[in-house]
Amino acid sequence: MSHPLYYVRFLLSKELNAFYVSIVLRALAFSMVGIFVPLYLYKELGYGLDYIVYFYLIYSVLFGILSFPSAWIVDKLSFRYIVLICSPVYILYFVLLHFLKFNPGLFFIVPVVLGIVDALFWLAFHFEFSGISDHDTRGKEIGNWYHFSLFAGLVGPLMGGSILLFSGFSLLFLLVGILLFGSAIPMFFCNHKNRRYDVDFKKVFKKRYVRDGLAFLGQGGVLVVAVVFWPIFVYGILGGYLKLGSLATIAGIIGILFTFVMSKLSDKYDRRKLIRIGAVFRAVIWWVRIFVQTTFQLVGIYMLAIVASIAANLPFIALTYDKSKNRTEYFIMREVYMSIGRVLILILILITGKLIHGFFFAGLFSLFSMFL
Repeated sequence: MSHPLYYVRFLLSKELNAFYVSIVLRALAFSMVGIFVPLYLYKELGYGLDYIVYFYLIYSVLFGILSFPSAWIVDKLSFRYIVLICSPVYILYFVLLHFLKFNPGLFFIVPVVLGIVDALFWLAFHFEFSGISDHDTRGKEIGNWYHFSLFAGLVGPLMGGSILLFSGFSLLFLLVGILLFGSAIPMFFCNHKNRRYDVDFKKVFKKRYVRDGLAFLGQGGVLVVAVVFWPIFVYGILGGYLKLGSLATIAGIIGILFTFVMSKLSDKYDRRKLIRIGAVFRAVIWWVRIFVQTTFQLVGIYMLAIVASIAANLPFIALTYDKSKNRTEYFIMREVYMSIGRVLILILILITGKLIHGFFFAGLFSLFSMFL
């Protein structure tokens, strides 16, 4: 009878399978804590809206700038080593977040650490997935990535909310750190070959990339509003971590079901047409959020928001990998323009001084997806 480790090794011997397992562990970790970090800064530590904007401005600027040297590192190391390097840095980020309540001087250091590690990880991630996924079934493969991440996201927010209810952020940060370290392990079971990339920074800002750049700029702006300001708004209505985590879990179930549909449509129909439909749908949902006041309205719009997000993002990501042709400069361009989008929308929110204005800007930025 074969040892259980044999079956694990067999399962992970295919690079795409190992990639999925690694991403699931990472998704579980960040789904436990992701929606709560802005609330940690806002509610637990008492930082105002302007300081939260400064926090993510620092992160976004560094992310964009560091995409260039990160490309050089990704060219030298395989994805497995990138994940291994990033894991302790992510853990350091959560350690610093924990100690921020004791030492406010760390406030401007924490986003620097996050910007450094995210720039490296996400560039490597997109290089890797572009290389191991297949053009003809890319919608399905991205759908699998979404499925696995959403499955992890089902229990993550609920677990995170429960931990915060009965313990606190210290235990949550510890468990997240352990999961992040474990996410590097699956990549060492597969027969991985390092793919070399010719890094040509001069091509990043070529004219032919301007339209795509505007699309990524829009994506970056929408993402920062969804990750930072939407959870704060939702918490303001629900008034509890566990309630917020439970709502995110329910939305995840709907997301999984809808991903089955969109992954098939993305391989069957023209991806640009699907992006246009999804972009308009997502924009309308963002604008409707401005008028949400009751719990009943919030639950309804939260469910529609997850559907709109998948409708807009899944064919968008599939087309991104199609157009990239696994070129280094394309992914650097993507990260730089997404960072610019985050910076622009953060500055707009800082100028207007109201969180809810971010929803209006997110709706506008959603329409930029149609440039891809």
